[in-house]
Amino acid sequence: MVTINKSLAINAGTAAAIGKIIVLHSTDDMEATAKQMATYEHRVWRSAQTFVHFGVDDQGAYQVGTPGRVAWGAGNVNRYAPVQIELCEFSDKTRAMKAYHNWIALAAAMAKQYGVPRTLDDGNRTAGFKSHLWCSRNYGGSDHGDPYPYLTKLGISKAQLAKDLGAATGSVTTSAAAPATSTASAGVDGYWGTATTTKLQRLYGTTVDGVVSSQYNWHNAGLTGGWQFVGKPVGSLLIAAIQRALGVKADGILGPDTIKAMQRKAGTPVDGKISAQSQLVMYMQKCANAGKRPF
Repeated sequence: MVTINKSLAINAGTAAAIGKIIVLHSTDDMEATAKQMATYEHRVWRSAQTFVHFGVDDQGAYQVGTPGRVAWGAGNVNRYAPVQIELCEFSDKTRAMKAYHNWIALAAAMAKQYGVPRTLDDGNRTAGFKSHLWCSRNYGGSDHGDPYPYLTKLGISKAQLAKDLGAATGSVTTSAAAPATSTASAGVDGYWGTATTTKLQRLYGTTVDGVVSSQYNWHNAGLTGGWQFVGKPVGSLLIAAIQRALGVKADGILGPDTIKAMQRKAGTPVDGKISAQSQLVMYMQKCANAGKRPF
């Protein structure tokens, strides 16, 4: 049984898929976990226009897109695929094989749910299991060749993959983790997502919607859900309120200068970036959970 964590799921509002294809990906990002993959896609799916439905590793799965609806992971085949699944890659063979078996089990469970035939890379253009390589060659809009190069390193041939998919009897369960759109108290994890924003919005008396609107994408790894990145930002009421509290220009845009001012106030390293597991964000989250403004 594979456990699906939905805490980083998005609601992209895409159309329902019209085919019965399950796209099989691998990440080509050695050692990245399913949570890390999902965190990244949750943060950049609008600006990068890329996301899949699930990432799978040795511990289980994280959901990003909504199964049954179009994801943006495999080019022109996307509209035919109610499910797209990424396999996380590991150099440790034990972790790699656990992840592989979870990937197979989730694919089998989704095939049962969406009526997908247990075929692999055959001539049916709208149904069956399809590798990303098959999608690139048959539909275009993508040039990826996964998952076969990685599977070959594990000693898994295409024939073995087809056999494993045909024999699997996967099942899934959903974790009790709160969804990313939850307004529950922010945890102290160093990632600035929807829950952290919601708490800060209440503290600073701005609109409470969990969204930091109209920002330039500085590619800060510690910013996850609820960030709206645009080409010509006009700023956020929350960021402007924080800037006023800091005594800096209140343009509502979280840039390097504002981040440096926040870091100085928090007493954390000053580099103008919000990195993954950011000390600055942890400080903010601790303050927010105590019911006080961090700045």
